Amino acid sequence: MSRNRAARAAGAAATIAVALLAAAPRAARAQVPPEPWSFVMFPVPTYSSLEGLGATLVGGWWKSAPPGPIPSGAAINPGASISTSGTETLSLTYNNTGRTPGWRFLLIGGYERFRRAPYFGLGNFSRVSDSLEAANGGDSHYYRYSLTRTTALVGIQRRVTGPVRVLVGAQYRRYRAVPLGGAPTALGADLASGAASDTGDATGLEVRGALLFDTRDEEASPSRGLFVEAIGARALKGAGDFDYTRWAFDANEFFPVHPEVVLAFRQAVQLAQGAIPFYVAYERLTSWLPTDGFGGISTLRQNIQGRWLGPNTALASVDLRYKYWDAALGLSPYRLWLVAHADVGRVWDQGERFQWTGLHTGYGVGAIAQLGRASCFGLEVGWSPDAHLQFGTTVTLGY
Repeated sequence: MSRNRAARAAGAAATIAVALLAAAPRAARAQVPPEPWSFVMFPVPTYSSLEGLGATLVGGWWKSAPPGPIPSGAAINPGASISTSGTETLSLTYNNTGRTPGWRFLLIGGYERFRRAPYFGLGNFSRVSDSLEAANGGDSHYYRYSLTRTTALVGIQRRVTGPVRVLVGAQYRRYRAVPLGGAPTALGADLASGAASDTGDATGLEVRGALLFDTRDEEASPSRGLFVEAIGARALKGAGDFDYTRWAFDANEFFPVHPEVVLAFRQAVQLAQGAIPFYVAYERLTSWLPTDGFGGISTLRQNIQGRWLGPNTALASVDLRYKYWDAALGLSPYRLWLVAHADVGRVWDQGERFQWTGLHTGYGVGAIAQLGRASCFGLEVGWSPDAHLQFGTTVTLGY
């Protein structure tokens, strides 16, 4: 009996020991508090030849990315901006680029009122005449119109294998596009002649799908790798006022030519079929955060944002980037990049064929301060044959 009691006691002790060992990691994990959300919010001054002086509110709540070269944090970003041109925007963005392993999620709700949206005419050979501005009072904004947009956007990406990801998403927008009152405008002239007709109130629901291939060593400032995206989008006629299809193909290549020097190339084409209003053609088809205009900091730099307007666009660019300063705070890099770039591109209408004539160019130099792995603040100055000397700022916020 004593041996049996001893055996049972030993067995009980072993059982308790195993249970304690199994519970120990859970207890240790339970004692570690969940990672908190950090918060920062501050205004950033901006300037562009289109909007004039302005201020953009950036920041919000975020959870930092775990160690690794690719940002994979999450952020909730309230946003607002104003400018001397009269633009007013409000937005709320949830951007999760990997806190859930293998997935990315994007949700955006926003309201934008562009009191001086650009309209320089349709097609690749639109001309800007200072005499038209002067004839209408000089301050009448002949090449502007009023555009209001209310947006709801969702995007979901899933890593399939290695560098391959797929995207599904949808964008709903309500538009109001009207000529400015008072003096004549370019849009008013095109409406009178019949060159443009799609103004007023409208809604659109666009569904999207994309295939992405990404081998970059970093997302905000790659030194090597390849990023390619192929996107298709369809406007659902029954759920809105539009009936069109769009495609976009974008390739970006990064080559280290020296430990501190990177040569970057980009080729991008966007094609469309169906009746696309001019204010929808103004939007770029992207796989993640939305952007506007052919011309401007995200496309044909040193040309005014939205200067060239058409349903089909083509772009090529080359950048030479020099890492002038590189430091680290914890796991986050802090860098100063010096950049020189050259861009070339054009637009064309449906029924036309792309031609190698009538190309538009832009050239510039600048400096980009990279704060962390995904936040950049830049200044650039350059020249284009159309807009001549240009100066502007860029702001991208990440975590």
